[in-house]
Amino acid sequence: MFTRWRGYGAVAFSQLWSQLTGTGRKRVLLSILGVAVAISLLVVVTAVGVGLATSTSVYDDDVDYWIVPETDGGSSPLIATDGPSFGGAHETAAELDSHPDIEYVSPVKTEVVRIEHGDRSEYVLVIGVISTPGIGEIAGLDAELLSPNDPYYTRDEWTGEVVLSDSAGSLLEAEESDTLRLAGNENFTVVGVDSTSGAPTFPIALVQLHELQVLTGSDEYDLADQFVVGTNSPSVKSDLETVYPQSAVLSRTELTARETMDSDLPLALALTGFVVAVAIGTLFVTTTMGLELVADRRRVTTLNALGISLTSQLRLVAIWALATTTAGGLLGGIAGFAATLGVNELALRFLTSGPIALVHPGFVVYGLVASVVIGVLTLPFLLLVTNRLARGVP
Repeated sequence: MFTRWRGYGAVAFSQLWSQLTGTGRKRVLLSILGVAVAISLLVVVTAVGVGLATSTSVYDDDVDYWIVPETDGGSSPLIATDGPSFGGAHETAAELDSHPDIEYVSPVKTEVVRIEHGDRSEYVLVIGVISTPGIGEIAGLDAELLSPNDPYYTRDEWTGEVVLSDSAGSLLEAEESDTLRLAGNENFTVVGVDSTSGAPTFPIALVQLHELQVLTGSDEYDLADQFVVGTNSPSVKSDLETVYPQSAVLSRTELTARETMDSDLPLALALTGFVVAVAIGTLFVTTTMGLELVADRRRVTTLNALGISLTSQLRLVAIWALATTTAGGLLGGIAGFAATLGVNELALRFLTSGPIALVHPGFVVYGLVASVVIGVLTLPFLLLVTNRLARGVP
């Protein structure tokens, strides 16, 4: 049995080689390249999908983390209101701040609050933070314009400081040093109106965390919606995951990805890529190899004249087709692996601070498996054509 199949394989590969070096070279090469292109696209799409799903950005050297409540993905963690909150925010922030690999940490609370200035009265998204050195921007506004360490919580000193986005300043007709009324409290002074190019285009105000908690009645349990943690060490993530139960720890790139993609999208992306690649590859191989069989009908006549049975001819065609698609799968897998490296390079240069696609040699094997599936799906049509040719049906 093994010897017979080895003979079939030798004849089929010899036939494939003669076609590659003979008149059928173009059609066979088209079959291989058609499969290779489909498989390379499949590998790239799958690598990106798996990369997003498995958060390859954790290995980024320049990482900041957000601790956010676990949700079903229905809202953005960047601006979360009326969602689950964390308690004991200041105490937790103090504990995290003592971590040797954490540069800064701040709880963040967001509320939509009515702000009044003169005869202007508007609802604005107000964000409470603890200003610490190095924290930089929160929601596009410079948090370091606020006094550090939340003085009303630590020293019972009300600062009444508020930083406005340019759009909030325009909406309220407020400038630096103006006095505002937040949620009925008149003791707020504008310490800055951020009009830089990176400032948000919608109305946002930044205030001290504890002062916002007092205004909104959330000071009793010291509530915060999320934490922002500044660090350059990816190893911190495992420590942050133990801070609160039912929380998620997201890096900078993960947060951006989560903002635009729900958790099922990477899987749907990979599955769609597989279906499309297999469909395109099957149609391409069916067409080109079918034409090659018809064009080389003299070979079938020769095999009939030599007494080769129809069953043996069908086996030869099956091996020939699988060898062709496997060659395309190997070529496509290697090309897809190289293209994935290029995608990550482009992403690092123009889009993100970390790779977006998972690079793994296993994707080459994945491409080979997909090419075998393509080969198997093409067999019924190719065997039908061979059967008709062997029986002399035009």
